[in-house]
Amino acid sequence: MALVSMKLRGKAGARLLYAVSAMALAWPAAVQAQNESDTVDNDREIIVTAQFREQRLQDTPIAITAITGEALESKGMSSVADVASVAPNVTISQGGAAFSGAAVFIRGIGQYDSNFALEPGVGIYIDDVYHGVMVGSMFDLLDLDRVEILRGPQGTLAGKSSIGGAVKLFSRKPQGDGSGYISATYGSYDRIELRAAYDIGLSDNAFLRVSGFTKHRDGHVKILDFACDRPANVLPGDPPTQANGDDCKLGTLGGIKSSGIRAAFRFVPSEDLEINLFGSIIRDDSEPAGIEQTSTPEPRFLPDRNYVFYGTYNAITGWSIRPEAKTHSESVGGQIDWDVSDNLRLTSITAYENILSEWAQDLDGTPLGDFLTFNRSPYHQFSQELRLSGEAGNGFAEYTIGGYYFDSKGYVAARTYSFPALNWIQDDPVTNESKSVFAHLVVHPVPNMSLIGGIRYTDDKKTYQFSRINPDTGLPADITGVLEGVKGTYAGDSWDYRLGVDYRFSDQLMVYANFSTGYKGGGINPRPFIPPQTVPFNPERLKAYEIGFKSDLAGGAVRLNAAAFLNKYRGIMLVDTNGYPGEPTDPDWFPLSAVPFNAGNADIKGVEVETVLEPVPGLLFSGSLSYLDFEYTKLDPNAIASGVTLDSTTPFSPKWKWSAQLSYEIPLGNGATLTPLVYADFMDDLYADFVNAPTNFVDSRTVLNANLAYRTADKDWEIIAGVTNLTDKHYYTAVFDISAVNGTASQVVARPREFFVSLRRNF
Repeated sequence: MALVSMKLRGKAGARLLYAVSAMALAWPAAVQAQNESDTVDNDREIIVTAQFREQRLQDTPIAITAITGEALESKGMSSVADVASVAPNVTISQGGAAFSGAAVFIRGIGQYDSNFALEPGVGIYIDDVYHGVMVGSMFDLLDLDRVEILRGPQGTLAGKSSIGGAVKLFSRKPQGDGSGYISATYGSYDRIELRAAYDIGLSDNAFLRVSGFTKHRDGHVKILDFACDRPANVLPGDPPTQANGDDCKLGTLGGIKSSGIRAAFRFVPSEDLEINLFGSIIRDDSEPAGIEQTSTPEPRFLPDRNYVFYGTYNAITGWSIRPEAKTHSESVGGQIDWDVSDNLRLTSITAYENILSEWAQDLDGTPLGDFLTFNRSPYHQFSQELRLSGEAGNGFAEYTIGGYYFDSKGYVAARTYSFPALNWIQDDPVTNESKSVFAHLVVHPVPNMSLIGGIRYTDDKKTYQFSRINPDTGLPADITGVLEGVKGTYAGDSWDYRLGVDYRFSDQLMVYANFSTGYKGGGINPRPFIPPQTVPFNPERLKAYEIGFKSDLAGGAVRLNAAAFLNKYRGIMLVDTNGYPGEPTDPDWFPLSAVPFNAGNADIKGVEVETVLEPVPGLLFSGSLSYLDFEYTKLDPNAIASGVTLDSTTPFSPKWKWSAQLSYEIPLGNGATLTPLVYADFMDDLYADFVNAPTNFVDSRTVLNANLAYRTADKDWEIIAGVTNLTDKHYYTAVFDISAVNGTASQVVARPREFFVSLRRNF
């Protein structure tokens, strides 16, 4: 199968969408020899819990991409960002120089700024525990049972700050069967990874599973000494050469160094009670993201070739920092499931998480050190959720009622040097308290039909206090007013709803329609330069309409799921960099600003298709295709003054996106198998900021990967040899663009072609 890189637009894109659908619908004729009464292969069936109870993926009337742990391992996926490549209308990118975490967007809605004052927009959950900030969101995929990506607002289901959707990671539960695995990977850039898990039976009703990983990979972007590398471009007054070797290398960016351990304890004292306890420790001491400087006040410092960076992390005052992107975390929690009766279950989920994140920014990307920041963000959160789920009328109705409490506190601490006027030490405490109650009801008025209703009330309160101290004098930093001790408070609430209907025409086809609302809490501007900029911003709100179908055809040889949606997006939060407040004639106006405000409304329309084809045993094709159209319908004057137009598009939201995978399991004479796998994904061009500009434009790309897996007849041994980015394409994934403020912009560059080999022993 030839995979051709193409840009899908207009009629050509529509024709491809039609062709994919027609191909899947026509496939039964090609496989009619199979028994139509057969069910889907149970080995491929995935059970999800998106509606508070276990359901087959194909019986859940929500647009969901579900991926098993085995599928993640077969593709060599190791982080949450890798998962987005196979999910339609989902973008997860490693944050740029200024942010620690991921930029996560679903159907054009999300967040890329990791400041604690801002809500994620797409909820990320680990074992049903909400991760309340973007910091530390580049999760390693450790010992997972499955990943569920729920597209569209999950205000009544997943809860807090899931206006765009939710990404849910579910770990493997202990079984006490003595199973486990150990795997080792070696690859390009001295990639070394070790992973292991072991399941222990402590008694007849107590089980323990322990898993861990460690990984190392050298950075793919070289930090070079400019005076050594390009002496002809050095001017009087430039810093002298710092490099000691002939290669002019001072270090790297994009390197990975992390390890972690997780323990899960499961206790089943009776048939009616199950207790699961879990805890993890993660130590990530990686380098900052691999970036290339694309804009700087002195263009002579821009790299003249790929994978090169000239920033030295030294300020002109002599202050220097080490390039790092450290995230250390500890988490503990527990889930109790008590079957009060045959038709009633009580679930309690309690969790605590502690994070310390530190990362450095050399924003100008030059040896001059004009714009340098070191960030330190300690954070902890506590959450408690209670659910009471039951059935009534002999299966006529299923219901869940519950409550949720979330409490967090963090500190946005930094040492900033951005020309002398912004020379300060920052230490801002941020608190966030949220309470909600919810109810979810499913009624079956006639066989094969479900009517769905959901409601949630949320009450939020946030505080943000500012501290700016001059490091030279120890006194409050003063630009045009003292920020030290200024405090802002936001309080807001929201009612969210869901109405839906689904009908199963047969074992092969289910159709559904949904209306739901979403809510993303407001807050206080976390980056004021002067006291008048310490202003609140209001929540974002969403009304979403969706129709879709899920089908299994030709005895399970063809799976085709599709959805179409219309989102009414209101109160979109943007950042004003045009000077604030008011006009330049206002006595309080200041030329520097980074003020969040509600900039306007938009309509978002889209289509998503996912398919799995198995025409003959062992030959498997899967793919996805999505289209997204974002259109502003109203803009605030401040948005227009900042550079947003009605033709602008939302960040990290490509118009077209597709993925494809083809594999064939070849049986060998001794019962072993050899499986070649080719998988590719395409992402259309996009912008990384609401103010669309050439400095934050990310070009389209197609990435091709391949591997070859050998498995013994008993599946105890597995070896995979593979290559990622097979065509060695140089492409970007994210941008940090503040060229309008200080002339700097940098882009996160993806890793080049890399080879790896992995050996795994299952037991």
